[in-house]
Amino acid sequence: MKAEYINPFLEATLQLFRQTFGIEPVPGKAFLMEKSNTHRWDVSGVMVLTGPVIGVVVIRLTRYLTEKLLEKTGITCKDDEEREEVINGMIGELVNVIAGNASGKLTEYNIKVSVPFVVQGENHSVMWPERAPIVGIPFSTNYGPFLVNVSFIEPKKK
Repeated sequence: MKAEYINPFLEATLQLFRQTFGIEPVPGKAFLMEKSNTHRWDVSGVMVLTGPVIGVVVIRLTRYLTEKLLEKTGITCKDDEEREEVINGMIGELVNVIAGNASGKLTEYNIKVSVPFVVQGENHSVMWPERAPIVGIPFSTNYGPFLVNVSFIEPKKK
């Protein structure tokens, strides 16, 4: 996996947390992940990559962190149902901003980033590309951790 494909997503994520929420995420050591349906994350924002690479970039968060992010926006909700809808929309918008900012830095490589989508729930699943490693880049914040997963392949040219 090429750093020039991954770094735009990491930079956009850090910039968003700093500018939108005043949170300074601290990156941890990257690691290779196993494909598993068991994990600690409650919400995932998924961006699909196409072009010379095929794969996904996934921002994974805990429920606690999403609630803290919502709190920092100043938005209040009348009940739990509305809170769920607002959190889902907020994470969708955050991942959309990350995708948009990263896309601008990937145009020279002809990599396209899809409109992101959000997956929620305990042990929700993400469709990882076959035969592609999954790299996890953990981040810590004062409100808990989050994880950026990157998994893509570069299909052989015919």
